[in-house]
Amino acid sequence: MNEEKTVPPQVSVVVAVRDNASRLPRLLMALLKQNYRGLIELIAVDACTEPVLERSRFAGSRLPVYVVHEPDAGLSRARNTGIRVATGEVVLITDPAARPTPGWVRAMVAALTYGGADLVCGQVSVAVTDPPGPRLPTAVLDLVGSARWPTVPGELERPWEVSGCNLGFRNGVVPLQFDNEHTGADRGHRRCGAAALATRLWAAGRFVQAVPDAVVHLDVAPADLTWRAVCARAWWRGAVLARLAHELPKARLPGRPCRLPDGDAVRWLFTRGGRLAGAACLASSTGRQVERLRLRATPRQMRRTAVAARG
Repeated sequence: MNEEKTVPPQVSVVVAVRDNASRLPRLLMALLKQNYRGLIELIAVDACTEPVLERSRFAGSRLPVYVVHEPDAGLSRARNTGIRVATGEVVLITDPAARPTPGWVRAMVAALTYGGADLVCGQVSVAVTDPPGPRLPTAVLDLVGSARWPTVPGELERPWEVSGCNLGFRNGVVPLQFDNEHTGADRGHRRCGAAALATRLWAAGRFVQAVPDAVVHLDVAPADLTWRAVCARAWWRGAVLARLAHELPKARLPGRPCRLPDGDAVRWLFTRGGRLAGAACLASSTGRQVERLRLRATPRQMRRTAVAARG
């Protein structure tokens, strides 16, 4: 009986693949280097119109890899598909472009096993690749990673800043699905539902824990830092916060979706990163205001429709 209790839980790592299938082998290598004694399986959800991942490609891998095809799925729906087919007692969510540190799985499982958390979130360290880029301001990093992260384990006070490439939960204990109602086509897989998921759990009294030792390095390509990509992601973040504030009026949500660069604002104006941060702040604030107006107008439109139907 004691031996059964010491068996580490099986872990299912879920990734959604769209235009980044070439990065999957490096993620697989990072999972093979984990210092976790239990079983780990990788569930890759192929969200392309035509399958790009072949099961035979991973036939010789020392780590079990299961491929599921979910054509034209947005990021949230693709992850939900992977969660449904996961067989592990613990489910971890990450990204093909992520490189988990060797202690990532062990730290996440320990927090779920001994910390009593319903959802665990690790830190995401962002690096610009091809070619290596300059230091980015917090306003830009928050859109793809977790720039402001606790240094000690504990309850996460800012769940709206979590990243979907470093999440974990116990399979079947808390019914956990990403919200894909407002994601639209999301063909670029840039609309992550992690912030809404974590905030709703947190507002419902669930224990959302920050795990500082569970670090994932995320390589961000230059295509993800174009003006269009940054503004689109920031707009979406602002709209998400507006919906959460509407649904959860008692939640302590931030007054501003993004922060301007730290330090001398004039100095940042002469750098591309600073200008991107300013554009991100403007886009997120605009997205939040537009979504607020839409939410206020929706009940009025519903009442008019009901009156017209009765008439």
